[in-house]
Amino acid sequence: DGSEFVLMDESSAGDLRPDFIEGNYWEGRGFQTSKAGFRWRGGDWTTKYAPWAREQGSEGPRGVTPPAGLWVLSAENFYYGAFYMLSQLGLNLEGQNLPTGTNCWTWELDPVEGTAGWQPGDPLPGNVNMLYNTGNAQASGCMPISYSSRQSNGMRQQFEFPEDFKEYCTTNPTAEGCQPWKEYIQWGGGAESTHRFENLWDEPYVFAVVVDAKGYWSYRWRPLAYGQNRSSEDLKRTRSTTSPDGGGLLTGWPGVERFRAQRRIPARPTPVKDPRGLRTDVPGDVAEAVMLQPGLSAEASCLRASIEQVNWQFGSDALAAMASQLRKGGSVDQFDGAQNWWLAFADTKQNAGYPISIAGVQNTTMSEALTCNDATDFSCSCQSQRKEELVIV
Repeated sequence: DGSEFVLMDESSAGDLRPDFIEGNYWEGRGFQTSKAGFRWRGGDWTTKYAPWAREQGSEGPRGVTPPAGLWVLSAENFYYGAFYMLSQLGLNLEGQNLPTGTNCWTWELDPVEGTAGWQPGDPLPGNVNMLYNTGNAQASGCMPISYSSRQSNGMRQQFEFPEDFKEYCTTNPTAEGCQPWKEYIQWGGGAESTHRFENLWDEPYVFAVVVDAKGYWSYRWRPLAYGQNRSSEDLKRTRSTTSPDGGGLLTGWPGVERFRAQRRIPARPTPVKDPRGLRTDVPGDVAEAVMLQPGLSAEASCLRASIEQVNWQFGSDALAAMASQLRKGGSVDQFDGAQNWWLAFADTKQNAGYPISIAGVQNTTMSEALTCNDATDFSCSCQSQRKEELVIV
C-alpha cells in the first residue's frame, strides 16, 4: 500500500484470521484444507494450484499490482516442485481452457522451479533438488529482461547497470560481477545461470519473492537454523509471536514465520548477512539467502536494446524508454502502447548494501559435483559437496 505489504485474501491459500494467515501441514491445516479451491489446469506439471477467477469475473482475484508485490511460500518439504507466477489474466483464461486451449502466457516468473521438464530425457543443469530462479522463460514487450550482465551493460568496457550497484563496483572494481566485459554471468536466470536454490529433503523452508522497481528479489530462510548466528537486535525484530525463543519458526522477515504470517508486514526483511547466502547457487544448508534478477530502468532498457535488432521485443523496450523520458506514452501520442512495467513499480529498498553477486556469479565458480542430475540417479538424499567447503572442513 506504499508503506507495508498487505495480505490479499482472495489470493491466499491458508486459514484466514483477523490479524494473520496460518497453516500447519502436520496438523492438516492451512493449505491442506484450502487447496481444493485453488486447483488449476495441469499440463507440464500434472498438479497445479493458483488463485483464479473461477467465473467470478471482477469479483475474483485481481492479482499483484504496483507499487510492489510480495508472494510467500512456507513448505515443510520443497525438495522438488515449482513456485512460479503468471499474469492474472493468463491464470483466469487458462483456468477455463480459453481462448483456444493453447499456452498464451505473456509474462512468467519462476523463482523456485525444478528442471526435469525443461528437456525431458536429458541430464538436468543441476541436481534434481537444485531449483532454478528464472525470469526469462516468457518475454513480453512490456517488462524488459536483463539476460546477461554484459548485454545489460551494452557490451561496454564499464559497469553502468544496475544503477544501485555502481557504487559497490566502484569501491570493489574486481569483485565478481563488476567486470561484465570480462565475465559471462546470466542475470535473468535459466539453465545457463547460477540462479538456483538447493533444497534438502524434509527440510522446512520459507520463500519470499518481491517484485518492485529494482527487480525480482527472491529470499529463502531455513526456520530450523535461522537465528543461530544473528545478533540479539536482529532477533528482536523478527521475534515469533507464538514461541518466545523462535523455536524453529523464525524467518528474517518480521511478521512472517514458518506456520503463520501477519496481515500487514514491513516493506523489507532484516538484511541477509550470511556470505553463502549473498551469492547465487545457494547450498541447501544456508540459513538465509537472497537472489536478484535486476529490473531495467528506462535508461537501462534503452542501453540493453541498443545492441539488438529492432523487433517486437527490443524495439518495444526502446520505444518505452523514449516514451517515459520524453514524458509521453498517453493514449493519443505516437508512443501509444509502449510500456515498461518496471517504471510503474516503487523502490521498496530491498538492497541493504548487498554485493552484485546476489544477481549472479560465473558458472566456472560452481564447484559442486552433480550426482543426481540424471533420472537414473534421482533419490531423496541428494546433497552437493562443494570443494571450497570441504577444504574448510
